[in-house]
Amino acid sequence: MRYIVIYDVTDNDLRNKLIKLLTDYGLERIQYSAFLGELKQHSLNSLTTEIKRIMNKSGEYVLILPVCDRCFTSKKTVGKPKKYAHIEEAGLKPRVQVF
Repeated sequence: MRYIVIYDVTDNDLRNKLIKLLTDYGLERIQYSAFLGELKQHSLNSLTTEIKRIMNKSGEYVLILPVCDRCFTSKKTVGKPKKYAHIEEAGLKPRVQVF
């Protein structure tokens, strides 16, 4: 099953741990605070457990949304997707665009 993981994590250390964890599970960064990828049920369970361990009682927020194939193929996009690997490697934060 395909999942989108989005988060609102203000603590830099926690956010960096979460980013590494999501990347280690093979998820791809699609927005600054959003990842997308395929996970089998056991991987989803393991990832959820790891997120809970990392976040502990921090009060930070992570949302994991399942996306069915039909829904994903009917997605709409506007603009060109950004690549975030260079941002993570440089330790930089992307500029926020206001529309």
